[in-house]
Amino acid sequence: MTKPLMPEAHILDLLSESHGLTENELSEKLGLPQAELLKYLDTLKKNSAVESRSVGNTVTWYALDAPSLKKILIVEDDKYINQLIKVSLGQGYDVRQVYDGTEALKTIREWNPSLVVLDLMLPGIDGVDICQTAKKDPSTKDTIIVIVSARDATENRFKTIKFGADYYIKKPFKPKELRSLVNIFLRKKGRKFDALVELPDYKRLGREIGEGIKTDDFEVNKIAVANLDSFGRTYGQEQAGTVVRLVSQILQDKVIEWSSDRGFLGYIGGGEFIVGGGKNQTDMVVSSLVSEFGDVLPFIYQGECAVDLSLDNIFESALPPDHLSIRSAVMSSSDIKHKEEKLAEDKKMPDSIGKYTYEQLREFFGASGMDVSITRGSGGVRVSLSKGSGKARE
Repeated sequence: MTKPLMPEAHILDLLSESHGLTENELSEKLGLPQAELLKYLDTLKKNSAVESRSVGNTVTWYALDAPSLKKILIVEDDKYINQLIKVSLGQGYDVRQVYDGTEALKTIREWNPSLVVLDLMLPGIDGVDICQTAKKDPSTKDTIIVIVSARDATENRFKTIKFGADYYIKKPFKPKELRSLVNIFLRKKGRKFDALVELPDYKRLGREIGEGIKTDDFEVNKIAVANLDSFGRTYGQEQAGTVVRLVSQILQDKVIEWSSDRGFLGYIGGGEFIVGGGKNQTDMVVSSLVSEFGDVLPFIYQGECAVDLSLDNIFESALPPDHLSIRSAVMSSSDIKHKEEKLAEDKKMPDSIGKYTYEQLREFFGASGMDVSITRGSGGVRVSLSKGSGKARE
């Protein structure tokens, strides 16, 4: 008779077979109450077998490979912060610390670290230039770069993401957030982790939405990058992918800072995201996004379009008429319930609150049908856009 798997082993098997599962998904698959599940996860985390990452109140867990002495370079001119970063990373890595940009670039080329924690304001070579140079060099282009900087993120976040940075953390940073991010980047089982697009999608948010609509003060705000398709055709799909990654990063910042006890963020493809939370709360996230995206918009078009975006008129109406923008639409819990009832009447879904299929959720929130696929391989970042069942444009 086969001995049943211990809960910890079962959890590890589930996580290893997936690219990460939320606590809700694990609880449902295992048939365990959340409190009991968290005890097992805590044990596994103490043994460095799993790691978690929170975006809003959605906690996703990942299975980790066995520890290996991977190399991390810390580039930070402030000796106190440099040491704080080293302590934050914990044990199990071969860590080197440098304090100026010239030495940093030399060390990246000669030592070939797996990951670089990079400040932007440095003596010698600027951090933005280090990121661009390292990602352009075939011998170092696969190096993971996590920016940790106090410099204004308006222009610099877009620039570093455009040059290939994997994540941008604003100072003051949270040591636990940095540690979990590095652990997942370097030790996640399976495909390479991409923090900027690896968010829950429709398939993984069904339970969160179902739980939310049981109360009247819940809403889902659908956010879209308008004119993304025409932008991609004009300036290239790689640039369109950079914009999607930028919006994802800004939204993650806003939701991570959010105090909502039901807040979640998902990416549903085609430059479209959904944010769920209490009534009138998601508008605050959207307002912050609109403001920050508006500030960075001139830098997105700088050097890309024929119009003059010099300092004299960079804040004037010099953008193309079909320029990128953020659009949003709120669906309240009563709206979702009403649509659910209509779908049930049309016999398109079972009569059960809180259980949704992928297609039903897409119908609820009216996805545009534009799918964006972003992959990273030996040739760098590759972005494919496709509409409906049509052939992808790459």
